[in-house]
Amino acid sequence: MELKGIVTVVTQPSTEPITLAQAKSHLRIDHSDDDTYLNLCITAARSYFEKMCEITIPSTTLKLSLDNFEDVLYLPKGPIQSVTEIVYYDSNEDEQNVADWQEDIASGPARLMPLLDDSWPETAGIMNAVEVTYVAGFVNAAAVPELLKHGIKFYVGHLYENREAVTEGTLSEVPLAVSSIINMFTNGVYH
Repeated sequence: MELKGIVTVVTQPSTEPITLAQAKSHLRIDHSDDDTYLNLCITAARSYFEKMCEITIPSTTLKLSLDNFEDVLYLPKGPIQSVTEIVYYDSNEDEQNVADWQEDIASGPARLMPLLDDSWPETAGIMNAVEVTYVAGFVNAAAVPELLKHGIKFYVGHLYENREAVTEGTLSEVPLAVSSIINMFTNGVYH
């Protein structure tokens, strides 16, 4: 299924799925010389998994912008915690709020529909006439599946050991374990 629209980040995550201490323990690092770099690797590894799996990992507020309402609105980058609001621009290009809707946030991808025997309102013929704001990601680091956290640790190790795009000697590609874990968490499977 092809998901439509543009997703933007409204509120950046405040935490990462693994801590610096967890990354250092995994890599068997017992000094603090590279702590700043390791923190950057953690964020980069999390971002890599989010991009490759098309998911959100730490709790993040997102906005989906669409040109118009579809019968069913699919929310990408789950898992979805909640839908905050649906705003649209009416035929006069005035901003309006949708008061009620049906939601299935347990599915992957989550989906929204108008109430039974109802329809979505008419929108202006402008780009991004519909905006859905929602909270995606896992509630906290403890809720992130261990396998996903382990994949992030693998990738942190890969980034830590391979600091240049091209190196002398043996080139190193992303570990097979990372690719395997990404495949498991793609297409709306979040556990």
